[in-house]
Amino acid sequence: MTSFSVVLIASAVVLFVLYKTALYAAYSIRRRRNGCEEPPKYPHRDPLFGLDLFFAFMNAFKAGQFLDWNKCQYDKFGRTFKANSFGSTIFKTIDPEVSKAVHATYFANFGLQPLRYDVAENFWGNGIIVVDGPHWQHGRALIRSSFDVVHIANFERLKRHAERFMELLPRDGKTIDLMLLFKRLILDTTSEFIFGEPMGALDESKACDDFMDAFAYAQKGTAIRAMLGRLKFMHRDKKWWDSCKHVTDYIDVHVDKAIARLSARDGTRNDAEIDGRLRLADEMAQDTQDKLTLRSHMLSVFSPAHDGAAVALSNACFHLARNPEEWAKLRSEILPTRNEPLTYDLLNSYKYLSWVLKENGKKPLYVEEGNFVEINYRAMCRDETFWGTDADQFKPERWETTRPGWEYTPFGGGPRTCPGMRLVFTESAYVLVTFLREFKKLENRDPELEWKEEMRMTFQSKNGCLVGLIPDSNGH
Repeated sequence: MTSFSVVLIASAVVLFVLYKTALYAAYSIRRRRNGCEEPPKYPHRDPLFGLDLFFAFMNAFKAGQFLDWNKCQYDKFGRTFKANSFGSTIFKTIDPEVSKAVHATYFANFGLQPLRYDVAENFWGNGIIVVDGPHWQHGRALIRSSFDVVHIANFERLKRHAERFMELLPRDGKTIDLMLLFKRLILDTTSEFIFGEPMGALDESKACDDFMDAFAYAQKGTAIRAMLGRLKFMHRDKKWWDSCKHVTDYIDVHVDKAIARLSARDGTRNDAEIDGRLRLADEMAQDTQDKLTLRSHMLSVFSPAHDGAAVALSNACFHLARNPEEWAKLRSEILPTRNEPLTYDLLNSYKYLSWVLKENGKKPLYVEEGNFVEINYRAMCRDETFWGTDADQFKPERWETTRPGWEYTPFGGGPRTCPGMRLVFTESAYVLVTFLREFKKLENRDPELEWKEEMRMTFQSKNGCLVGLIPDSNGH
């Protein structure tokens, strides 16, 4: 290397350091001018790109300890701390006031499109899960009415699938994985809710099983790409691309059917209703016949809806099987109304049931344009400063006195609150009550007592929900 090259490299390094120093000085002036404090900083060994933090959480992810590792970071560095992510500033927080500011007070100043769109375009297209601004507002308004109580409280569709689900449960105490059956049940209810016809998951159709496998792989790969961020180009998994295509091809069939039905009825609502409500796909087709937009809208609803209630039910039964006293309390609340038909009002009258489902879910800061804010909801729901020293325990009774605000937002908050929140609760409550009416015991059959994580776009139990069901032979 010539002396000129050495001088050139040294000059570039000096200029880079001076540039970063000037940026930080300007940032400090603006921060102080706004009366904001500097949060604690993650002690990077690589202060330029933060690769040490990236490799730390990738190692935790591979070890199946990502959630607990994240919580430990807040225990070490505070409820809000600042870190470097590939050269960009990221604020990691479990502070409910920061969550409120991002999701509500200063909602218009924040967005998720820069984080999600590029990593998930092949999977979610331009749906409301990945976009901001007018496109998000329009898509949100389009689907919101479908989640009104008048539609959710109609249980004809749910009742039919729940009855089929109950037929598949063994009555001899045999060990089963409830999570798999819950997923099949909710896949059928969700597909009928959106497309107007169930996928046949409870009947174990091969086409449905292939779709479930492809969807799960597409979700997992998308989550990995989101974690890689700017390094998403390193994710060169052909199976992920194939899985995304499998999913989108399936949705496209229902896009074509919705457009064909709309043309056949000349844009009117005649013959479009199922169990007293329109197919969601048909409602969307009345707004646009652009196939990519329709596919993206359908997937934006299908993605969280097909998994939300299934994971909620699985986690609830996971904990109830390990806490027989809570199962007995829940059953004592349900049994007095055992012979009454299940209605929306009856489900909402069960106080302890709502506690179980809630338990299952659980200074000014200066942020500049281009900075990232990461809000860790799971760690927030286990923050001992609010929830107490038993924050990690399954304790439904805490909801008798606990009244959280922004400390508990399992479905997000502000304008981006998940519109399917009420649907997830209603489906979960309906299935759980139907379940409780028939089985007197739910026995854990998993030698692993602790909940272990498996990452998709969200997290679920790695070991499923292995239980034995003991029917109530006396009818009560």
